[in-house]
Amino acid sequence: MIKGGVASIYVSDFNRAVAFYRDVLCLEMRVRIDSDWAEFVAGPGLVIGLHMARPPETVAAGSQGAINVELHVSGTMEEAITTLSTRGCTIEGDVLNYEHVRIAIVRDPDGNAVTLAEVLS
Repeated sequence: MIKGGVASIYVSDFNRAVAFYRDVLCLEMRVRIDSDWAEFVAGPGLVIGLHMARPPETVAAGSQGAINVELHVSGTMEEAITTLSTRGCTIEGDVLNYEHVRIAIVRDPDGNAVTLAEVLS
């Protein structure tokens, strides 16, 4: 049901953040979608994704929730929700639909938010 994911970070200045992760930390940028999303390979098994923060639609950069774990679902979001529901997991709020991704939030037993993402092709 889960096929990887990213640690995603909401940023206030997209180009400045891309320059930091690419030029200062020397991470390989493998994807960039305009000024909305960029992915950096941070070593075996770790991808860092940058999102442009757009409060109040998103959390503010540097605030609680601005760095989160995003797990990519292997099928559709509906399939993941159905499977998780049978396991006693509840989706928080509505599924959010964007041009390149659909996301939903679940909470772990300690109340930490975990983002589920259906990456659209």
